[in-house]
Amino acid sequence: MKKHYNFILVFFCVSLCLAQNVEESARSESNPIIYGNFMIGVGGSSNEVSGLTLGFDVNYQINKDLFTFRTTYIAEENREAGFAAILIFPRYTGGDSMNEFALLYGKRFVFSGSALSLSAGLSTNLLKYSHYVDGDKIRFRKSHMAIPFELNFNIFKARKKRIRVFYGIIPVGQPTSFGRSFGVKLFGSLGEVNYFGLGLNFGFGWHKKY
Repeated sequence: MKKHYNFILVFFCVSLCLAQNVEESARSESNPIIYGNFMIGVGGSSNEVSGLTLGFDVNYQINKDLFTFRTTYIAEENREAGFAAILIFPRYTGGDSMNEFALLYGKRFVFSGSALSLSAGLSTNLLKYSHYVDGDKIRFRKSHMAIPFELNFNIFKARKKRIRVFYGIIPVGQPTSFGRSFGVKLFGSLGEVNYFGLGLNFGFGWHKKY
């Protein structure tokens, strides 16, 4: 009977250790891969609008499958901005522009502290531009569907770390999988009006399984 008790005790201890290891493993990979990016760059088409480009995207990854919603805004310099032209952003208001809303699907390959992704999808684009007709400046609006695409390379923390405040000097709290990222985006859209661009990404979120 004593042998039976010893066997049960050993079995219980081994089971407890295995359960704890499984729980810790599951907990270490329990965070989803979901993150957002702000983008600033340059882009445009050869015939309608080119200039400062701003963007925002939200991404969700399952295995290597990446699902993305992005919005992109291209603003051409307004040559009639007047006094506002001495400032950076106001000089790009009131001129030609293109606004895009897109859904994309692609593949994302995660390394230790970086990731590479390639995506394409479907978008709706609103183009606002102007032409001179008989000496008068006429404003036009054109909506069209297109095929957006993008290639991203982002760098983020390789392991869980504590959040740092006060200009990144003072660590607070426990190590967390939530963090920032920095990267480069090559993007564009193929449709009635093609455009291409290059920008810098500044992101935040859960970038891999930690």
